[in-house]
Amino acid sequence: MQIITINDLIQRFGEQELAERSDREYGTDINQTVLQRAIDDAVAEANSYVRAAGIVLHKPSVALVGFVCDMARYRLYDDAVTEIIDERYKRAIAWLKEAVKSPQMLDDDFSGSLNDDNRLVGCAVIGNTPPKWSDME
Repeated sequence: MQIITINDLIQRFGEQELAERSDREYGTDINQTVLQRAIDDAVAEANSYVRAAGIVLHKPSVALVGFVCDMARYRLYDDAVTEIIDERYKRAIAWLKEAVKSPQMLDDDFSGSLNDDNRLVGCAVIGNTPPKWSDME
């Protein structure tokens, strides 16, 4: 699922910044191919956490959209990442790690079943380990 769009980036960071980061020649026009590559990379990274949470997104949460925008922005800066952009990227990753534990954070239309600990209800298969003969009485 495409979590963010070019328009989401424009709304958050403005056309000027995105043109400066995506137009590698003059820095005056938005290069949609460069932006889309940054978006695709950020979405792929975010989706790895979504899959780890065990859900299928229906409507990405506002928080998820914002954090994935920060991740895409980080990708646009290549080797010129500023301290604030780096910090926002690290905060996005930390949030995603927490969201794996509480999947409802990821989706505004979350319809999974959660138990009292806010965990997805399901089953786990634990292999049986045969007892050692020495442990038997």
